[in-house]
Amino acid sequence: YSLTLKEGKYEIVYSFIGLKSVTKEINLDKDKRINVSLESDAIITDEVIVTGEKLDKNVSSSKMSQVKIEVNNIKQLPVILGEVDVLKSAQLLPGITSNGEGSSGLYVRGGGPDQNLILLDEAVVYNAAHLFGFFSVFNADAIKDMNIIKGGMPAEYGGRLSSVIDITMKDGNNKKFQADGGIGLLSSRLTLQGPIQKEKSSFIVSGRRTYIDVLAQPFMNEENAFSGSGYYFYDLTTKVN
Repeated sequence: YSLTLKEGKYEIVYSFIGLKSVTKEINLDKDKRINVSLESDAIITDEVIVTGEKLDKNVSSSKMSQVKIEVNNIKQLPVILGEVDVLKSAQLLPGITSNGEGSSGLYVRGGGPDQNLILLDEAVVYNAAHLFGFFSVFNADAIKDMNIIKGGMPAEYGGRLSSVIDITMKDGNNKKFQADGGIGLLSSRLTLQGPIQKEKSSFIVSGRRTYIDVLAQPFMNEENAFSGSGYYFYDLTTKVN
C-alpha cells in the first residue's frame, strides 16, 4: 500500500486477522519504503469434537423404548440411607417397577427380574445384587452412564426377553490423578483414577465395603436369630483403558 502524508511523526498500526498487531513510530522526513513481517496469533490445538444429544431425542429417535441416564443425574436423587444405587434409580422410570421396597430386581413391561440382560462394559452380570437384593453390585463412583432398552432390543443383545440394561464404566482420568470417596451410614467407598501414560492410557480402581457387621454387633447374642451371622459385603471394580 502507499500513503501520502505530510512531513512529521506518525504512529502506524499493522494488523490482520489471525496475526499479531505491530505498532511502529515513523519519522517521515523523506520518502520511505518499510517492510513489516507479522507473526501468527492463532492458537494451534488438536481437533475439537463437540458431542451432545438433542432434548427431543427420546421422542424423535428411531430407537424405541430406550433411555440413557447419566450417573451425575442419578446422584442427585434422594436415596435410602445415602447409598446411591443405579438399579434402584431405574425403578423410577416409566414401564419399570420393583417387587417391593429394598429390592434391586426390576420388572420391565411385566417381565421378571431374570428376563433382564444386565451388561457391565459388554460383560454379562448374572447376579447384580448384594444383601438379598437390598444393594446392587454397581459402585456409582465407577459408573459413567446407563442405557436401558425396554423394548425392541437390537439383535446384538440376545438371550433375554424383557429388557437390556447396558452399564458403562468410567475410562479413568488420563491427564491427572484423582481420588473420590465417601462415608455413608452403611458403607464407605474410595475411587482412585489416573494416567498410566499421560493422555494415552489410564486406570480406575473403585472399592466399597459395608460395616453392617460392626453396627449389628451390639444386637447379636446367643439368644437371637442373628447370632454368629456377621454379614457384610465388599466389591472392587477395576478398569484399564
